[in-house]
Amino acid sequence: MDIYVIIKRTFDTEEKIELADGQIQNEGANYIINPYDEYAIEEAITVRDKFGGEVTVVTVGTEEAEKELRTALAMGCDKAVLIDSEELEDQDQTTTTDILAKFFEDKSFDLIIAGNVSIDNGTGQIGPRLAENRHCSCCNHCQT
Repeated sequence: MDIYVIIKRTFDTEEKIELADGQIQNEGANYIINPYDEYAIEEAITVRDKFGGEVTVVTVGTEEAEKELRTALAMGCDKAVLIDSEELEDQDQTTTTDILAKFFEDKSFDLIIAGNVSIDNGTGQIGPRLAENRHCSCCNHCQT
């Protein structure tokens, strides 16, 4: 099975977050894999171990996210992909979904897993938006 896991780099949940003028101050903050995405990684590894194949972890971000990708590899993922978004000024859920949809256009996969929500923005939008964006060919439902 070709399994992909979408992850996000978020503030460490043990980190004290400081605000200034209503904005999170990320200077010197420690980052981790979003905890719900860690669950997705663990599930993907379990499925791979049961059925074979490989697990590829994917994130949209800057080179700073390489640490989280290395962590995912250390957890047991087979491959890691960083989709560089450094040139994007405002990256929201729609932009991230569009970037991921473009990435998956020419990929063959059996399963894409995403955590149900991120702990920073808490929107839970990327997985469902990507699923909606990926029109299946199993029936005519998506075609209408």
